Amino acid sequence: MSDEAGAYQLDPHWVRRSFDRAAATYDAAAIVHAEVRENLLQRLDLAAIAPRTIVDAGAGTGHASRALKRRYPQALVIALDSSRGMLRAAARQQPWLRRFTRLCADAQRLPLADGSVDLIVSNLMLQWCDPDAVFSEFRRVLAPNGLFCFSAFGPDTLVELRTAWRAVDARCHVHQFIDP
Repeated sequence: MSDEAGAYQLDPHWVRRSFDRAAATYDAAAIVHAEVRENLLQRLDLAAIAPRTIVDAGAGTGHASRALKRRYPQALVIALDSSRGMLRAAARQQPWLRRFTRLCADAQRLPLADGSVDLIVSNLMLQWCDPDAVFSEFRRVLAPNGLFCFSAFGPDTLVELRTAWRAVDARCHVHQFIDP
């Protein structure tokens, strides 16, 4: 991220490699991610839905996929992530009887049929992607009356760190988070 225009754009290959490298130790450091995930999943209590197909977009190490399969045992739950390392780690979340599918794919180009998904859950993934492309794909694959439930960092996330870097130079050192 060398300038303000690039502050919202990240190289997807760099992101994928970073998550591949972090996969083995990710859960030990993902305290905020876990807390936000639990709050996001609790919000599903407010939705009267019986999804047949669920996508956990940006599934990471699979904790939400496991919780979704437990909550909706008859549904096909797809743990979708662009990182093979994260999906290998997600395999450890597979219960013997309530298994979910792991799919390595880019959320900006989903290998899913139009209108084929009833519920998409995405926890803190949008900052790693082009959100316009992701929202377009999610709209395409969501069935009529489908639900998209997500969490995202906002523009005030890491504002103190951005301010501190501005005292050093004018380059953008900290990712700018869009306002969802």
